Amino acid sequence: MSRRLFRRVGIAAGVLLAAAAVVVPGVGGGDSTSQGPTIKPAVRASAETPPAYVALGSSYAAGPDAVPTRLNVCFRSPDNYPNRVARAMRLRLVDVTCSGATTENIVDKPQRFLAHKQIDAVTRNTALVTVTSGGNDIDYIGRLLAMSCNNVASGVDKALGPAARSCHTGHRIAAEPTDADYAKVQRKLIQTVLEIKLRAPRARVVIVDYPPLTVAGEAACDLLPLTPEQVAQTVRIFDRLAGATALAAHETGVDLVQASVAGADHTVCSAEPWLRGFAPPIPYHPTTRGKAGVADLVVASLGGPVA
Repeated sequence: MSRRLFRRVGIAAGVLLAAAAVVVPGVGGGDSTSQGPTIKPAVRASAETPPAYVALGSSYAAGPDAVPTRLNVCFRSPDNYPNRVARAMRLRLVDVTCSGATTENIVDKPQRFLAHKQIDAVTRNTALVTVTSGGNDIDYIGRLLAMSCNNVASGVDKALGPAARSCHTGHRIAAEPTDADYAKVQRKLIQTVLEIKLRAPRARVVIVDYPPLTVAGEAACDLLPLTPEQVAQTVRIFDRLAGATALAAHETGVDLVQASVAGADHTVCSAEPWLRGFAPPIPYHPTTRGKAGVADLVVASLGGPVA
């Protein structure tokens, strides 16, 4: 990989972790084509108005593939899985997913550069809600970026050589999440679902978990510059996150789409990855194939029209 490529990796990773830290009043709701307007009440579905679909979650739902702008501070892409689901199911999408969001930003308080909690987009007329969240609650991607940068810069992956200098050293690696951290993710997801049900009693609610970057026993590759110990730790953290997510879905009685299972054949080092490796434009986030794959899983789980 070139020196220039890794400079771009560092910039993209830094911007993503900062989550476009600029206050934009009114941003936080919108449809599949607009990133900025204030949230508007849903309209009752009719022959002319498709059923409303609200997408909630973090960057794995937002599908980032570009640097943010004033009207796209959340890195939402027009081909993310919510957009693909909405087109396939002929739904009217209200996409409030946002890169950097925690589950708390969905249900308790908005991100600092947004005016609304994501849950505010859900109304009594909402027909479908998808939720993809929890990774940022435990700094899942932040840890991976820090480990990768430190490893590249310290020469752990010799193949990357001088390019390491553009991925600055000294990134702090967060401690491994505790039992309490996973329990909190579970509680917040349950809180989110219960709040959705209060706001939209007739809505179909689907929790969509994350596809894995790597799986147990898989060797790292140039696009995943981790030590064997770090790979094992990453798998352990991912599995605990997927477990907490599954428990939340079970306790609330909503559907669970397990990208964590289907994506096991599409890791970063596989022939057909659903996630980018440690490379631009946004490291360790969904590829076009990954967005399509998760969308197909969601559509299949719905089993038919959403009313």
